Amino acid sequence: IFDPEEALKRKDVKIHEHGNIAGTVRIRKGDAEAALERADVVVENTYSTSYQDHAYIETEAALAIPDGYGKLTVIGNSQNPFRTRDVIARVLGWSNAQVRLAVPYIGGGFGGKDTMGPIICSMAALVAAKTGMPAALVYSRDESLAYHFKRAPFKIHYKSGATKDGKLVAIDVNYVVDVGGYATQGVGLMRRAAYHATGPYEVPNVKVDGVAVYTNKIPPAAFNGFGNPQMQFAAESQMDILAEKLGMDPVEFRLMNALVPGSRTGTNQLLDHSVGIKKLIAKVAEVADWKAKRKAEKGRGPIKRGIGIGCSWHGCGTTGVKQDWAGASVIINPDGSVTYRTGIVEIGQGTQTSHAMMVAEILGVPVEWVKVEMVDTSSVPDSGETHAQRGTMIAGTAAVDAALKLRRRLNKLAAEILECDEKDVVIKNGEGFGRGKGHNPSSVVEEAVEEAKRISFRALARELYMRGLSPAEYGFVKARRGAPDPETGLGDPYAAYTFGCCIAEVEVDTETGEVNVLKIYPGVAAGKIINPEAVKGQICGCALMGLGMALMENVVIENGIVKNVDFTDYVIPTIKDKPEYAEPVYIEDEYIYSGFGAKGVGEIALIAIPPAIINAIYDATGVRFRDLPLSSEKIFFGIRGSRG
Repeated sequence: IFDPEEALKRKDVKIHEHGNIAGTVRIRKGDAEAALERADVVVENTYSTSYQDHAYIETEAALAIPDGYGKLTVIGNSQNPFRTRDVIARVLGWSNAQVRLAVPYIGGGFGGKDTMGPIICSMAALVAAKTGMPAALVYSRDESLAYHFKRAPFKIHYKSGATKDGKLVAIDVNYVVDVGGYATQGVGLMRRAAYHATGPYEVPNVKVDGVAVYTNKIPPAAFNGFGNPQMQFAAESQMDILAEKLGMDPVEFRLMNALVPGSRTGTNQLLDHSVGIKKLIAKVAEVADWKAKRKAEKGRGPIKRGIGIGCSWHGCGTTGVKQDWAGASVIINPDGSVTYRTGIVEIGQGTQTSHAMMVAEILGVPVEWVKVEMVDTSSVPDSGETHAQRGTMIAGTAAVDAALKLRRRLNKLAAEILECDEKDVVIKNGEGFGRGKGHNPSSVVEEAVEEAKRISFRALARELYMRGLSPAEYGFVKARRGAPDPETGLGDPYAAYTFGCCIAEVEVDTETGEVNVLKIYPGVAAGKIINPEAVKGQICGCALMGLGMALMENVVIENGIVKNVDFTDYVIPTIKDKPEYAEPVYIEDEYIYSGFGAKGVGEIALIAIPPAIINAIYDATGVRFRDLPLSSEKIFFGIRGSRG
């Protein structure tokens, strides 16, 4: 069975012993059915999205090395080293302490190596344990494209209503997720989609039903956005259609309904702070000169221009679990250098650099003095998985926890040496000094430099060792969150949310259906921006991936088998497809329970891109498309179909 709707109907064929349903989710807030009956405007449509491949440069790989004494070291490109360690231990019948998982820098992951990591590493580990010899396993490109898991296809029936004044009153959403032959993370991403079904808007009445269905196809994996891009494509299309029916500008309609501090989400979670979506929409629209371009002429020949907006939100943290924790370790060496280790994997997103910056800021040393060691499960506590925008917000807070413990120790030591109060100790740029008596502690450090006593950070580090004071600390934190009620779906699925907004300008050749994305105006409300250049890299990279999801990336499956297993036949955007990027807009809606107020960026940057592009294509052509990817053929025939 290759169609999930057929799998739901067929009672004579069970793909698994318990049937063809992998899991379900439901949300009931208020009375959506009654509210939709009273609504002045109701919009009802069906949307679909297809498979997308992660297409990472580095294929799956693992090296397992037995030590001959009942312990095994595995070096592998896994995004979730601790779960991978646990899976290997379970496969071998060993304890966690007998398995060490080391993860070097990874050549791209995007969620795929979250799912594939335990598989590839377990296979290599099993061979090594059985033979007593080192074992390596590396997928070729065609093996990787044929067998690693993809972005899950969705079919979404979305009904939404609003008052004539432009206030959303209710949504009623039913959707089916194709999870292929194995649930893997399909049930989790199905739930995340439900929790975000309202979009970043206040909706008082919510009814959502989702079902994850087995088919005889390749399973889904975690993929940047984890079910949310599919849902936001539908939600943001609905917002544009509602705005049009109400005679409202799409930006104004979104501003009228955007979440603000004090709002409650679709799961009835109270957002008491760190909600910057309204400011973000207004600023991105201003930067893009939305009002003028929206009114501009679309073009007189076959080339039509359009502009569209997409908004998004994404919970920071793993979906469906309460044990969302992370650890880190910081060691001050006798020469003043700092060794930092985190359980978060570096897959090109820049998280470990952000951690180093936070540690350096707290200890008062140049960031170059902080050296980040690769992930090693035998050296830090279980830190969960590297996904769900948790790397900086949750694991970064563990880094801050460890660094603060050491900084307090350093302040006390420096105060003794410099003969001043602890509150007058300043450690900055690798040097510590005590402010002079009577000096205003709030004044800038430089004002007191001349009269201050000094000690180098290196000398402070040596003194820690000489006095027998510990130069090392662990940090460990657990996210502040609950779990939604399984019957109503109400509760606090995430500690905090990041918000995104994107405006896209496109050209459409109505004679060929070809789309040229001219310019992207991106923006995020992601708390304190720790490393602006890394965030900019995330935004630009995710924009190109979102463009691929919207317009070109299509996994061809025949009889359950992936057919396009190379980059000739599976087409991804290249540098030639890259649009112009405006300078990103940052709204720093700081989260008070994280290190420096930071939140995550790695997924929010993608989610708004596809709907912004699709809405811009509608603005250019006057034809609404509801299926992704939107190929030139679909546009070509869609335009002609609309003409009769």
